[in-house]
Amino acid sequence: MKKILLFLIITYLSLTINSNAATQNQEDIENADILKIGILLPLTGEFKDIGDSFLKSIQLALYDVSNRKVRIYPKDSKAKALDSYKAAKEFEENGIKIVIGPIFYESLERLNEINGITFISFTNKTQNIPKNIISFGINIESQINVLNEYFYKEKIKNTLLLSPKKKFVDQIKAIKSSKINFNRSFLYDISPKKITGQIEKITRYRERKKNLERRIEILKKSDLYKNQQELKKLEQRHTLGSVNFDSVLVVDFGERLKSVLTSFMFSDISNKKVKFFTVNQWFDKTLFNENALQNLHFPGIDLNNLQRFNKKFSNQFKVKPYDASILAYDALGLVYYCWSRNNFQFKKEQLYESKGFKGLHGKFFIENNITKQKLKIYKVSEKKFIEVY
Repeated sequence: MKKILLFLIITYLSLTINSNAATQNQEDIENADILKIGILLPLTGEFKDIGDSFLKSIQLALYDVSNRKVRIYPKDSKAKALDSYKAAKEFEENGIKIVIGPIFYESLERLNEINGITFISFTNKTQNIPKNIISFGINIESQINVLNEYFYKEKIKNTLLLSPKKKFVDQIKAIKSSKINFNRSFLYDISPKKITGQIEKITRYRERKKNLERRIEILKKSDLYKNQQELKKLEQRHTLGSVNFDSVLVVDFGERLKSVLTSFMFSDISNKKVKFFTVNQWFDKTLFNENALQNLHFPGIDLNNLQRFNKKFSNQFKVKPYDASILAYDALGLVYYCWSRNNFQFKKEQLYESKGFKGLHGKFFIENNITKQKLKIYKVSEKKFIEVY
């Protein structure tokens, strides 16, 4: 009896062990083609709302992909370099090869020590990017490329470059090294009270005003019909004389940008004779509130797709997305596309496909760890953003 009982126990254990081994082998087979994506975003602290918006965008993309073998593993960067590094080490220990994030350039400081992971960061900076990090933000190089194309098309040849002192230094270097023909560049004071006076000097406002006053005095002394007609026209003007530029590119945002453009209007520089440009504004609707900003041109992503994305996001989560959240949606789509096209195996080399990719924000390709976007040109017109190129 004891021998029979012992035999049954041994048989049971043998079957159990074999069964467990078979189950484990099956899990290993199933895990072999699972796409594990690390998500590194600020989920607590000062930038929590931004991180949360980016995470929701990634979740929206994951839902649209609708593939259970794609799994995301979010971790909190706290928008700090050390916390980003610690989270990345955990990703490395868990065998994750691709990470979406972090958002800010400052968080990249130690990520070059994590050799086994490729990071798709949303920074728009392109200087000193570690080899294992892809800058996925809307960078100044992409903006300048489309501006240069538009300037050539519109025969704009004499541009004044303006930017605030001690701001956007890297961007200004990139702009100055471009093919755009700049008349000259000028750094203005960041104080709104001083901007108007500086713009008056740039545009020779006082000189042009005196030109008008002198011409009016001369015409008043004449009885000739043509002079009297000219006088009537000049009395409706504020200045007389032209400026030595046909366009202005202002590298700035928010209230400072509005102050600069308003100062040009006060200096009697018409946006019908001089074209005004700025950098990517993410379709800021407060630009509609100033008359001086009418016909302001800027580079941007695909507006129609952005509006559709924003609507879908808002319907799903009952909140509005952060401006650049669409990039997070496209980042997950990019990784999924590369993985699915390679027999469900992710290889970072695919991210550098020469033909490029097409996301919601537009066409793009990645070269030397920098994303080059094919942007469009829009202008502000009657409380709308109109695509002009």
